[in-house]
Order: sequence, then structure tokens, then C-alpha cells
Amino acid sequence: MNSKYMQAIIKDAIFRLLFINMFLVVLGYAAAYSIGPWFIPFFSVFKQVLVFVSLVYVIKLNGFSTIYLLNKFNIYLLICVMMGLSFFSNEPFQSVYKGLTFIFPLLYIIYSVNYLLQYGAYNLLVSLSLMILIVYAFVPFSFLFFGFDIQKTNIYGYEEGRFFVSNNYGWSSTLFLLSSITVLRFYPLKRIYRLFILIFIPFVFYVLLISGNRAGLLSAGLAFIFLLFKDKIFSFMFKFTLVLLLFIAVALLSLKENSAISTIERRNEVQIESGNEGRLIGTNAMLKSFDNNPVYWFTGVGMFNYTELHKYGGILPVYHNSYWEVLFGAGIFVFIIFLKIMIYDPFRVFWNNISNYSLLAIPLIIIPFFESNLTGGQFLFFPWFSYIILLNSKEFRLYNIIKNGHEVQTYKKLVNEEIVIHNS
Repeated sequence: MNSKYMQAIIKDAIFRLLFINMFLVVLGYAAAYSIGPWFIPFFSVFKQVLVFVSLVYVIKLNGFSTIYLLNKFNIYLLICVMMGLSFFSNEPFQSVYKGLTFIFPLLYIIYSVNYLLQYGAYNLLVSLSLMILIVYAFVPFSFLFFGFDIQKTNIYGYEEGRFFVSNNYGWSSTLFLLSSITVLRFYPLKRIYRLFILIFIPFVFYVLLISGNRAGLLSAGLAFIFLLFKDKIFSFMFKFTLVLLLFIAVALLSLKENSAISTIERRNEVQIESGNEGRLIGTNAMLKSFDNNPVYWFTGVGMFNYTELHKYGGILPVYHNSYWEVLFGAGIFVFIIFLKIMIYDPFRVFWNNISNYSLLAIPLIIIPFFESNLTGGQFLFFPWFSYIILLNSKEFRLYNIIKNGHEVQTYKKLVNEEIVIHNS
């Protein structure tokens, strides 16, 4: 990694535009809760116009090039099919509109990431982690000033703060904690900023615990396991101390009456015994629909179309699952392509190349399973797609080829495709 390239990335106008677009999504959630629902349409239009202007700007600099990315054919095929299937919804206008709010932001991210990859994939990985850290630090930071009470041990379902709800706190805290590991290790921060992050980490961990957000806690827990057993940088004594401190914190919180930990336990018990969990009910409803109409396995019911969900007994307005949006909306073949781009290839890169550098792949793969993030205004759309598209970089594959000693011809083929590799 090269600190000069990282500093060049954060000064690049494309990177700063991506930061603004990501931050405006989070700010939009805060505005919706604090100002009121009437503000949402106005702010949404503003964000969409900015995304379009940003897309035009990055195309001006990058063109339509995806030279640094793998899976380009699959990505464009996915976009075309998902957009085309939006027209087959029972409410085509609404579905097409949502399709456009997926396609334009995604294209913007693809071309932005491709442009920024000229600085090197590992340098961009660290810089993107810094971006995510700053943007999502805003959420627990707002809780510190507008919702914090030292006596609180559970904010799920109670007064949660002025700007966000518990899920937002849980997801944001997870992203902050995991991105801080990367930033503190590899980004050349000034000492005062490093100190601020270190001081803020215990509070953010506290917010994660009391949020009661199961997806965030699950992601953080799995990432912690990776840190313990796969990380080669932290010492054994550091890991042991960290385990001890985390165990004490969780144990003390669980002893409190009506804490977030005990609430999670009760919710899990009730939902397992009764089967009354909205996402599970929705999944069973769509499986019934597909059983009654087997052609849906190949065509889907149309992107962003929830008629079948409600017809067969779904109790939630949408699937609340980004992967189910694609499976039930576009069918099994498109779903397999989506999994290859968003899970299979990125996880291989994570396992083989970057698990010692970044753990953000874990929450950004897991959390979308519990929430829909397929449109540009969704809370985690920008970090999810930016990070995953980055993991589809050819540079990571090239490092893998070099590391594994694969044939020289494959290496030359990748080099001839003009991949720029910067010295680490």
C-alpha cells in the first residue's frame, strides 16, 4: 500500500462526490425522522439529481470503461434483465421508477470505482474504509448528543434518539467498528484523529449492543471470529485481552433487566416457537406462489413487484431481503448471477486476499439478507455496492495468481488488459 496514492484518492473529485452521495443518504434518514415524512420527496429528488449529475461527471472522466473490473458482462446483463422485468410488474410505473433508482446509482458506482482503481485496489480499499467510517460515524455520534443516557441498556422499540432508529444505529456501529480497524492500521492519519477514533470505539460498541440489531451483532460477531483466527497482524495477547473485555461488556449488559441482550433472547424464542417472523412468513408466501406458478422460478414476478407476496399471506409490505428481491423478482438464473457478483467472487477475494486488511465484507454481505438495499436511497446501498464492486477488481485476482504461482500466460493476459498495479 502507498500512502501517497491513498491521499491522492481522497483529494480526487470522483471520490469526494461518492462521499457526498453516500453521506446524503444517511442525512436523508435523519431528516425524515427529525423533520417529518413530508420532507422525504423533496430530498429524494435532490439526491437523485445529484446522482445523475455525478454519473454524467464520472462518465466524462472515465467514459463507459470498466477495464479494471471483472464480471462486467454479468453486471450489465443483470442491469438489463432487472430493468426489463420491472415492466412486467402489476404496477409497472412504480416498479420501473424503483428500477431506475437502482440502475443509475449502480452505474455511477461502477464507473466511479473503475476510475478510482487507477490508484490501486488495496489503496482504494483503505480509502473507501475511511469514507465509510466518516459517513456512518455520524449515526452513533448523533446518538451521543441527542439520545444518550448512561442508564440505557436497550433502545430497541423505545425512544431511540432524534434522528435514527435502532437498526440504523446497529448497522452504522458495525460498519464504524470494522472500518476503524482498517483505517487505524493502514491509513496515514494524524495522531489527533487516531486518538479520536480510539476514544469513540468503546461508545460505538455500547451503541451496537443496546441497539438490539441482530444483523449488526451477527455481522460483528462473525467478523470478530475472523479477526481472532485468520488475522496475522494482531498479537495473541491483544486478541486475548480483546476477548476478555468484550465478554465482560456483554455479560454486564445481559445482567441488566430488559437489556437489549435479554430482549433479543426473548424475541428469538417467541419467533421460533410461533413462527411469526415477517421475513420468514414472506419467504413461505413467495415459495407457495412459485409452487403454484413454476414458471416464476425462471421469470420471477417482476422486479419490485409485491402483489404475489401480499396475495399469499405476506405480512410485510416488502421482502426486507435484498437477495430475495432478486430471486423472487427476476428468477433463479438472474439470482445465480447476482450471487456470483455480490457474494461468491467477493467472498473468495475476501478469504484469499483482504481478510487481513478489511472485515467490511462480512456485514456488507450479511446485512442485506435482513433488509432491502437495492435502491439508491436505501441506508446501505452505497457502501454495499461500492465495496462489493471494488472486490470485483481484476487487481485482486492478479495478486491471487502471483501468490498461487499460476501460469505466466494468465498473468500476461491480465497485464495486457492494462491493469495498473501499484507497489504496496
